[in-house]
Amino acid sequence: MRRPTTILAVIAVAVVAIALFIRSSGDDTTASDEVGSTSSTTTDVDSSTTPSENQTTTTPSTTTAPSEPSTTTLPVTPVPPGIVACDLYDEILVTGSVASEDLVEASGLAASRTTSSVLWSHNDSRGGARLHALGLDGGDLGSYDIPGAFALDWEDIGTGPGPDGTGSYLYVGDIGDNFGIRDGLVTVFRVEDISPDALDGEFPASEPIVYVMPDGPFDAEALFIDPLEPALYIVTKSRSEAFVFKGPVVPTTNEPHVMELQTILFLDAEVSGADITPDGGLIAFRGYRTVWMWTRENGEPIAEALGRTPCEAPSPEEVQGESIAFDSQLGYYTISEGQNPPVHHVPAGS
Repeated sequence: MRRPTTILAVIAVAVVAIALFIRSSGDDTTASDEVGSTSSTTTDVDSSTTPSENQTTTTPSTTTAPSEPSTTTLPVTPVPPGIVACDLYDEILVTGSVASEDLVEASGLAASRTTSSVLWSHNDSRGGARLHALGLDGGDLGSYDIPGAFALDWEDIGTGPGPDGTGSYLYVGDIGDNFGIRDGLVTVFRVEDISPDALDGEFPASEPIVYVMPDGPFDAEALFIDPLEPALYIVTKSRSEAFVFKGPVVPTTNEPHVMELQTILFLDAEVSGADITPDGGLIAFRGYRTVWMWTRENGEPIAEALGRTPCEAPSPEEVQGESIAFDSQLGYYTISEGQNPPVHHVPAGS
């Protein structure tokens, strides 16, 4: 999220006021800062680390999600063995434009794994705790509240299974921290990946997953869910280096999960979004001008895959592109922040 200095100053005052209110009322938890690029080194972090005594650890209000998903996932195209990730892509298509007048800060994007031709997005720091459903042409399929959630600085959304590797859920990341006010605490809200046609204005339930990022705060705008572990990854944002953290996808009931640092990347650009293919075979990070991609071999650890030099896939020209989402056929979609931005699709070739 990039804004002129004057606007940022105004936002800073507002955000600090909100943060102070949240801390005093105990209704929410807080987040972290940093970013990155090309060679990678793995760093061990003590997973037994606990938040300092002055950190807020109250979990957001929760509505109980169904124990078993009520939907089935779509069939997916697997990544061809031995492929160089970027060799799959060539042309960039414009499939339409975002029709909703309310989605003007589309900071995250996810393709539904249960409902064909549906994309999910959300605003950055405006519009409340709700998701917007889009057709592949950007058509407005409605907006849907997430019960029990709070939107301070939503920056990305991903799709993935639950802790047991089954079902499909949407993971919405309240992970932005431009002003370093979160004490290293971030929250990801999980809802079931349900067809918009089956929703009546809101999701039936949500579950918060609270994480503490050690040695924070960190600002982050990218997350993805590895379907093989399963685990959630957060990628921090700064031009000098990108820290990649991992945490479980188990809803928080008491203390926050302590994230573990997996690797540090040096990409010489800010990472504004990320995703992984449904089979876990390709990983993509996007910046404002670049899409980096890695092939993951035989289900190897994410850190090992990211340790190789990425290739650069086609990057649509967007005013402020902060989102990327793989579809079930290995293609990917991107949209920019702004009013009625175009929807870009980069299909996978044979």
